[in-house]
Amino acid sequence: MKKNHLGSSFSDAVKEWEKASPRLRVLVEEKKEKAEMGMLLRNVRLKEAISQTELSKKAHISQPVIARIESSTSRTMPRVDLLVKLFAAMDYHLVLKAEKITGKTKIALCD
Repeated sequence: MKKNHLGSSFSDAVKEWEKASPRLRVLVEEKKEKAEMGMLLRNVRLKEAISQTELSKKAHISQPVIARIESSTSRTMPRVDLLVKLFAAMDYHLVLKAEKITGKTKIALCD
């Protein structure tokens, strides 16, 4: 008997739940997008060797706000103007891209 990897069985279960509940699918997509934004900010910040404290001073945004954006557990989607300000403080230009996916428009970050 073939053993399924725990991660793949969980992914399969989530896919089944998403089929059963369109609202769950929307929530999962929002969580993924928020996590991607946080990871992008964190990756750029680390690439530039800037601490959250240094970035907060350069962008005039509190360090806890930066920590919340970078945290995958945060429930709040960061505002675009806030992200633009943070990336500009590191001399980066934020680019948003719209992609049509399965009949719905999705806003995606590009790096």
